[in-house]
Parts: sequence; structure tokens; C-alpha cells
Amino acid sequence: MAKITKIQAQKRKGRYNIYLDGKYSFPVAENTLIEFRLMNGVELTDGQIKEIQSRENVNKAYGDAVNYLSYQLRTEKEIKEYLYKKEYHRDAVDLTIDRLKDLHYIDDENYAQSFINTQLRMSANGPKIIEQKMLQKGVPSAVIQNKLDEIDQDILVENAIEFAKKQVRKQKRASFKQMLNKLRQSLYQKGFNKEIIDETINHLDLEPDEDEELDKLRALVKKVEHRYDKPEKLIHYLMTKGYHFDDIKKVLEEEIE
Repeated sequence: MAKITKIQAQKRKGRYNIYLDGKYSFPVAENTLIEFRLMNGVELTDGQIKEIQSRENVNKAYGDAVNYLSYQLRTEKEIKEYLYKKEYHRDAVDLTIDRLKDLHYIDDENYAQSFINTQLRMSANGPKIIEQKMLQKGVPSAVIQNKLDEIDQDILVENAIEFAKKQVRKQKRASFKQMLNKLRQSLYQKGFNKEIIDETINHLDLEPDEDEELDKLRALVKKVEHRYDKPEKLIHYLMTKGYHFDDIKKVLEEEIE
């Protein structure tokens, strides 16, 4: 048995140092102090001391988890990783997670809905990218799919259109065909499916301007023709850039004249 001979308040509010038989033994939080009715003169067995320290470890883990959650919503996976990095043992982590779930501080469905709303409002990401991001954060696949299925498709199309308009402006020097290919690729990389991509491009009602296409082609020919010693090599390069053979032939004939 060991007797509590001193309880000293720390500078940190709500924390106390416990002295047993005149020597410092361990720190506790105020709620642990109250829960175990710790006061001067109380005698503790080795088992009781171990239980107090274990509970203190759990309470400390819980306090750290709540503090971590105070900045933003977190998934169960994120909380676990955070606590393990702080070197809490598994029992303390599991008990903390259970307590947070009971209080609804951890709710992966609520997290998924909030995350999706933020992504739709603040980014141009489509469902596939949103799904990948949530998987990385540890949201269960079934939860992700259920929440993605609830997304208003009109919102997805609106976001895709706004993103597509910016991409079109970036491709001013590209041929119409190359611009369309890059636009589709960019939308796909942002996580939109073929249906949304097709609807987006149809909405933009893009049409090639023949005069503008020829002007772009002429500018490109002047820029790169010195690199090629044979006309067929130049023609092949220009076709890879999305220009039609007849237009290429026309512009090259103008060069000769």
C-alpha cells in the first residue's frame, strides 16, 4: 500500500501531480482526481495505482482527440492515426474511439456529407476524385457510394462547365481538335464520368472557326518548320496536333508560293 501525501496543482489548469509516501508518483487530470476520490491520506494498492494510471492515459487520449477534432471534422481512421502517433496504447485508443462514437463526435456518414459539400462548393473535383480523397481519409466505401449517389447531377454539370470554360481559355493556341481532346482529358482527370463530360461539352456548344484554325496552323508552321528536313515529317507532326491534312497541305503550299 502507498499513501497519498501530497496533491499539487500544475501550472496547466485542471492537472495535478500525485505524491505517494512523500515522492512524486504520477500526474492526473481533475476528472480522474474526482472519479477515484483522490485526496491526502488515501491509501492505494498497486492494482489501484495501475488502474488510475490506465484511466488517466485514456482520459488524456480522449482530451487530445477532442482537441484534434476542434479544428475540423475527422474520420475514425484519422483519429486513430493521430493517437497512435502520440504513442497511446491500443486499449486507450479503442476506448477513446468508442467514447467519441457514443457522443457522435466521430460519424463517418456526417463527415462524408460535409466533405462532399465542401468539395462541390470549393473545388472543381468530380465524384471520382472526391471518392479517392475520402478513401484516403478512411471513409468506408459503402458510405462513400451512398453519399455520392445523393449528389445533385445538375450541380456536377455546373461545376464541370465552369471548369471547362477555364480550360478552353487556356487552349487558345491549340487546334480545335486538340483543344477538345485536352478538355475531355482534363474533365476526366478531375473525376467526371463520360456522361457528365459529354453533357458539359454539348452545353458549351463549341464550334471550330475555319479562319482561326488556319491562322493557328500558319503560326505553328512558322514556329516549327525549321526542325524538320522532310515535308512528310512536318506534316505528321502537324497532324498529331489535331490539324486536318487538307488544311496542312493548303498552308504549306502558301509557304512555297
